[in-house]
Amino acid sequence: MSNRSLAAAVLIISFGFASAAVAQKAPESRWVELGTPHLAKRGNTVFLRYNIKSTSSKDKWWAVVDMNGSEETRPCDWLKTLEPNQSYSFECPLKNASGQKYELRVRIFRDADLNDRELIYEPTLTVTPQLLAAAETVSSASAAVPLGTFENIATPQPAIFKPTWYRRVNKGFGMKAYENSGDLTVSADELLFVDGKMTLRIPKAKIQSVRWEPLDNDIANHWIVVRFINDEGKEDGVGFRDGGRMGTRGKSGPTYQAVRGLKK
Repeated sequence: MSNRSLAAAVLIISFGFASAAVAQKAPESRWVELGTPHLAKRGNTVFLRYNIKSTSSKDKWWAVVDMNGSEETRPCDWLKTLEPNQSYSFECPLKNASGQKYELRVRIFRDADLNDRELIYEPTLTVTPQLLAAAETVSSASAAVPLGTFENIATPQPAIFKPTWYRRVNKGFGMKAYENSGDLTVSADELLFVDGKMTLRIPKAKIQSVRWEPLDNDIANHWIVVRFINDEGKEDGVGFRDGGRMGTRGKSGPTYQAVRGLKK
């Protein structure tokens, strides 16, 4: 299969608390049409709905959708292949949404290596009583992409990625973006990072979430952020990314897909 036929657009939407509401229109894209995020309801269920349409006549894209709202809203995530000229809807059920603020992060890339970013789309949605009252009523026939859909490029396991940068989520300020550089092995049961000085094992059963996102004290890079329960039974988090050519190779996409595959 040619590289062009494997070209992918990666769309990441993440939800978290935001400090202010920002009004934005859906951006124009060469590859897809991005709808405006809005509230909808089906029966007594209220959810955030986002529509994406591929405008390509022959190329497939990938949409990585990651929605996280308040602590009461379950994490919603997908990795979905977008077929040419097809439309898709993504829905994240909300609980006690009134008054919450949701930051939507959208990034579209040309390929699965997460290179050549076309645009950034980061509106902030504040859920008001007026928005709830005006929520679109969606029929049961209006199907959305099933929650948790994950369509990735299969990577034979165990998969070894080197060199891989490592850092703790709560890493303080430093001259380097990373703390260690070593080998990351993704197997069916665990993540294993070894750099000669330290060894970190994260069992699959202890992984809570895998996201592609920026981290504090590093404005230049996005990281594959793994949040998990450590050996002390506490919530913990670490970040990984490709470290080839001092982090400029930009091949973190395959690593993200392999690590994210553990959290289907």
